[in-house]
Amino acid sequence: MPTSVELQDPFSYSFLPVVIMISIIIASIVILVAIILVHKKMKAPMKQKVPKPVVFKPKSKEETKRDYLEKINVIEKKYSQGQLDVRATHQELSAVVRMFVHDMTGINAQNFSLSELKSNNVHQISNLIEEFYAPEFAERSDKETSDSIRDAREVINTWN
Repeated sequence: MPTSVELQDPFSYSFLPVVIMISIIIASIVILVAIILVHKKMKAPMKQKVPKPVVFKPKSKEETKRDYLEKINVIEKKYSQGQLDVRATHQELSAVVRMFVHDMTGINAQNFSLSELKSNNVHQISNLIEEFYAPEFAERSDKETSDSIRDAREVINTWN
Protein backbone atom coordinates (compact mmCIF):
# COMPACT_ATOMS: atom_id res chain seq x y z
CA MET A 1 0.00 0.00 0.00
CA PRO A 2 1.41 3.23 -1.05
CA THR A 3 1.45 6.17 1.41
CA SER A 4 1.84 9.83 0.82
CA VAL A 5 3.96 10.32 3.95
CA GLU A 6 7.48 9.19 3.96
CA LEU A 7 9.07 8.28 7.25
CA GLN A 8 12.40 9.82 8.05
CA ASP A 9 15.34 8.06 9.42
CA PRO A 10 15.70 8.82 13.23
CA PHE A 11 19.24 10.12 12.77
CA SER A 12 18.11 12.85 10.47
CA TYR A 13 16.55 14.84 13.36
CA SER A 14 18.56 17.59 15.06
CA PHE A 15 20.51 16.50 18.13
CA LEU A 16 20.53 20.00 19.62
CA PRO A 17 17.42 19.55 21.84
CA VAL A 18 18.79 16.24 23.12
CA VAL A 19 22.18 17.80 23.92
CA ILE A 20 20.48 20.72 25.75
CA MET A 21 18.32 18.38 27.84
CA ILE A 22 21.29 16.20 28.80
CA SER A 23 23.31 19.32 29.73
CA ILE A 24 20.48 20.63 31.92
CA ILE A 25 20.18 17.28 33.70
CA ILE A 26 23.94 17.05 34.32
CA ALA A 27 24.13 20.68 35.54
CA SER A 28 21.22 20.08 37.92
CA ILE A 29 22.92 17.01 39.36
CA VAL A 30 26.23 18.89 39.82
CA ILE A 31 24.48 21.82 41.56
CA LEU A 32 22.52 19.47 43.82
CA VAL A 33 25.70 17.61 44.83
CA ALA A 34 27.51 20.91 45.50
CA ILE A 35 24.65 22.16 47.70
CA ILE A 36 24.64 18.92 49.69
CA LEU A 37 28.42 19.05 50.21
CA VAL A 38 28.38 22.70 51.29
CA HIS A 39 25.50 22.03 53.69
CA LYS A 40 27.34 19.09 55.26
CA LYS A 41 30.51 21.14 55.61
CA MET A 42 28.64 23.95 57.36
CA LYS A 43 27.09 21.47 59.80
CA ALA A 44 30.43 19.87 60.59
CA PRO A 45 32.08 21.46 63.62
CA MET A 46 34.84 23.75 62.53
CA LYS A 47 38.16 23.27 64.18
CA GLN A 48 38.74 26.32 66.30
CA LYS A 49 42.15 27.47 67.18
CA VAL A 50 42.77 27.07 70.86
CA PRO A 51 44.00 30.39 72.17
CA LYS A 52 47.32 30.39 73.88
CA PRO A 53 46.96 30.54 77.62
CA VAL A 54 47.50 33.96 79.10
CA VAL A 55 50.34 33.96 81.54
CA PHE A 56 49.26 36.03 84.49
CA LYS A 57 52.02 37.39 86.63
CA PRO A 58 50.34 38.69 89.73
CA LYS A 59 51.88 41.73 91.30
CA SER A 60 52.89 41.60 94.88
CA LYS A 61 50.63 43.36 97.36
CA GLU A 62 53.28 45.98 97.98
CA GLU A 63 53.72 46.65 94.26
CA THR A 64 49.95 46.97 93.80
CA LYS A 65 49.70 49.32 96.76
CA ARG A 66 52.55 51.42 95.37
CA ASP A 67 50.84 51.68 91.96
CA TYR A 68 47.55 52.82 93.45
CA LEU A 69 49.16 55.26 95.84
CA GLU A 70 50.83 56.80 92.78
CA LYS A 71 47.42 57.10 91.10
CA ILE A 72 46.12 58.91 94.17
CA ASN A 73 49.15 61.25 94.01
CA VAL A 74 48.25 62.08 90.40
CA ILE A 75 44.64 62.82 91.41
CA GLU A 76 45.84 65.03 94.27
CA LYS A 77 48.17 66.91 91.91
CA LYS A 78 45.38 67.49 89.38
CA TYR A 79 43.09 68.73 92.17
CA SER A 80 45.69 71.10 93.57
CA GLN A 81 46.38 72.50 90.08
CA GLY A 82 42.66 73.10 89.54
CA GLN A 83 42.29 70.52 86.77
CA LEU A 84 39.70 68.62 88.84
CA ASP A 85 36.86 70.00 90.92
CA VAL A 86 35.62 68.43 94.18
CA ARG A 87 33.10 66.17 92.45
CA ALA A 88 35.50 64.91 89.77
CA THR A 89 38.21 64.35 92.39
CA HIS A 90 35.92 62.19 94.50
CA GLN A 91 34.73 60.29 91.43
CA GLU A 92 38.31 59.50 90.46
CA LEU A 93 39.22 58.55 94.01
CA SER A 94 36.23 56.22 94.13
CA ALA A 95 37.22 54.62 90.82
CA VAL A 96 40.84 54.13 91.95
CA VAL A 97 39.81 52.59 95.26
CA ARG A 98 37.34 50.28 93.52
CA MET A 99 39.99 49.17 90.99
CA PHE A 100 42.38 48.57 93.88
CA VAL A 101 39.85 46.24 95.52
CA HIS A 102 39.41 44.42 92.23
CA ASP A 103 43.15 43.93 91.82
CA MET A 104 43.58 42.76 95.40
CA THR A 105 40.53 40.51 95.76
CA GLY A 106 39.10 39.82 92.31
CA ILE A 107 35.77 41.33 93.40
CA ASN A 108 34.34 43.55 90.64
CA ALA A 109 33.98 46.47 93.02
CA GLN A 110 33.93 48.94 90.13
CA ASN A 111 30.52 47.51 89.12
CA PHE A 112 29.01 47.22 92.60
CA SER A 113 26.69 49.61 94.35
CA LEU A 114 27.35 50.59 97.95
CA SER A 115 24.93 47.95 99.28
CA GLU A 116 26.60 45.26 97.14
CA LEU A 117 30.00 46.27 98.52
CA LYS A 118 28.66 45.99 102.05
CA SER A 119 27.11 42.59 101.33
CA ASN A 120 30.50 41.33 100.06
CA ASN A 121 32.12 42.23 103.39
CA VAL A 122 34.46 44.84 101.97
CA HIS A 123 33.85 47.14 104.90
CA GLN A 124 37.02 49.21 104.61
CA ILE A 125 36.09 50.18 101.08
CA SER A 126 32.33 50.38 101.56
CA ASN A 127 32.75 52.87 104.40
CA LEU A 128 35.12 54.98 102.30
CA ILE A 129 32.85 54.85 99.23
CA GLU A 130 29.93 55.86 101.46
CA GLU A 131 31.90 58.92 102.57
CA PHE A 132 32.62 59.74 98.90
CA TYR A 133 28.92 59.59 97.91
CA ALA A 134 28.02 63.04 99.20
CA PRO A 135 30.83 64.91 97.39
CA GLU A 136 30.31 62.77 94.29
CA PHE A 137 26.58 63.21 93.92
CA ALA A 138 25.33 66.07 96.11
CA GLU A 139 25.34 69.71 95.13
CA ARG A 140 27.19 70.63 98.32
CA SER A 141 29.20 68.61 100.77
CA ASP A 142 31.02 69.24 104.03
CA LYS A 143 33.64 66.60 103.26
CA GLU A 144 37.08 68.07 102.68
CA THR A 145 38.82 66.79 99.59
CA SER A 146 42.17 66.62 101.37
CA ASP A 147 40.56 64.36 104.00
CA SER A 148 39.18 62.12 101.28
CA ILE A 149 42.60 61.81 99.66
CA ARG A 150 44.15 61.02 103.04
CA ASP A 151 41.43 58.42 103.78
CA ALA A 152 41.94 56.73 100.41
CA ARG A 153 45.69 56.51 101.04
CA GLU A 154 45.08 55.11 104.48
CA VAL A 155 42.76 52.38 103.21
CA ILE A 156 45.30 51.32 100.59
CA ASN A 157 48.22 51.44 103.05
CA THR A 158 46.42 49.40 105.71
CA TRP A 159 45.00 46.78 103.32
CA ASN A 160 45.92 43.22 104.34
